Amino acid sequence: MSLRSLLHTAGLFNMLTMSPFLLAGNSITDPLTALNTELWWKSDGWCNGFPFDSRWEGEAISHSADGMAITLSHAPNGEDAFEFQSGELRSHDFYGYGCYEVEIKPIAEPGVISSFFLFAGPYDKPEDGNGKHNEIDIEFLGHNTSVMQVNYWTNHDSHARSHEHLIYLDFDASQDFHRYGIKWTKDAINWYVDGKLVHSVQSTGDDPTPSVTDSRLRIMANVWATSHQISNWAGEFSQDPATTVTAEYKNFRFVSDPTCAQGNE
Repeated sequence: MSLRSLLHTAGLFNMLTMSPFLLAGNSITDPLTALNTELWWKSDGWCNGFPFDSRWEGEAISHSADGMAITLSHAPNGEDAFEFQSGELRSHDFYGYGCYEVEIKPIAEPGVISSFFLFAGPYDKPEDGNGKHNEIDIEFLGHNTSVMQVNYWTNHDSHARSHEHLIYLDFDASQDFHRYGIKWTKDAINWYVDGKLVHSVQSTGDDPTPSVTDSRLRIMANVWATSHQISNWAGEFSQDPATTVTAEYKNFRFVSDPTCAQGNE
């Protein structure tokens, strides 16, 4: 059977032909219609603390023919102070330079963050990693889902020097799926929306971007309620017990090759 037939049979042909990522090197493709336990695991039964105002429970993540759903809901457990639970998907392995892409429909709710990001830190590090905080982000701030925030951190455990940048979209991201991508190379980070380059940063000696020589990164996606102390950033989370909101994800893809290309590159 040809590659075209195989992809069509697997239900992935449309994703790959429409994707801004060109086939290059080793790749991972997951429609997220079921939990692939060889690739992913769920945070379960714990919390991050400030500024997160919800805890992680595996049951907050579900899969269907439409992809993956992460639901934030009121679910006090009597064991901690968190009234709400939500979900976080994490890759088992850590990955390096290449192209990362997923389709997302984020949550439009003040004080709620929907995210897709690459991460390493003191408690999430590969055996050859330096154990410091390295991160590359795509985030949606629920009070205005016509904006996407991108960010990165390099060897920075104090969280004092971030690089937030707002991307003003020409659509409300919460209304439909769009493709969001990160291209991470030794010299730069590029962010894409529907195959179009929307932001780029170059690594410099004074302000380097994350490097695989310091740490490869875990692939993650999560939804969380923010503390009222940071409402000037993400809006005020209402704490209404009736609040149940869901972000949707589908068609994740990673190309492990620094020469991977997106869009018209």
